[in-house]
Amino acid sequence: MTDFELNVPHGYRLHPGTDLLALAERLRTALAPVRDRIEIEQVAEFVAKTVDAADLAGTPRPESVIFDAVQAQAVHVGQILAGEHSCHLNTVTVAVSDDPETGELYALMFPKHPAIATEIDELELGDYYPYWNEEDTEQQRPTGVSTAEWARRAEIWTRVLRGSSPFEPIGMFKIDVGNAYPDADLINRAADVFAVMPTLEQRVHHAMHELQNQEFESPGELMAFVASMPEHQERIESSLKPITLKDIAGGTT
Repeated sequence: MTDFELNVPHGYRLHPGTDLLALAERLRTALAPVRDRIEIEQVAEFVAKTVDAADLAGTPRPESVIFDAVQAQAVHVGQILAGEHSCHLNTVTVAVSDDPETGELYALMFPKHPAIATEIDELELGDYYPYWNEEDTEQQRPTGVSTAEWARRAEIWTRVLRGSSPFEPIGMFKIDVGNAYPDADLINRAADVFAVMPTLEQRVHHAMHELQNQEFESPGELMAFVASMPEHQERIESSLKPITLKDIAGGTT
């Protein structure tokens, strides 16, 4: 393994005596409500997109949109997994191995969503223990870490990884938390989705963003669109109506 390949920005040294099965259970327990909240918010966004599309087109809203929203989220996840989108998945993988010289446990954390990464940090499972080649990455080591300590980390991670890539490790104990695809039970949670619906301001912002990202055939067409943006915003604001629980659940709560 070369120094350039030894790039571990997501490394941690676990607390002494860490039990891996207990660690897996702690992660799953702590992250379950975080994932649940994220999924509900994502479904709410798809509800808003579906309803807003009808409002802007001047057509009737779907009778029950939550089923379509959950399906849309599932399709979106499939596109992420296929590499068609770079959005975050609601999963995390933790890969753990030991230093064969000391027996200490080290972990690689792979949270896909920022909210999950934040929750992991708050769990304080160990010490943040990264390493990278400062010359190759043109990034300085963390403040307060000496040259000798940084070199020691390189030796430790070389032993821990045992020739494996720090981004696709093999031969390590892996803890996978969460399913990338949304829970089908979300179709029965219209009230929870309704509670986190985007505001009217957020819905208008999204609709304007969609318009701004359209393709223009000429600079003149782009300039004309920019000049008409106030009219577009006024039209959107007047077209979008409040979203009710009945819109989401189709009359059932």
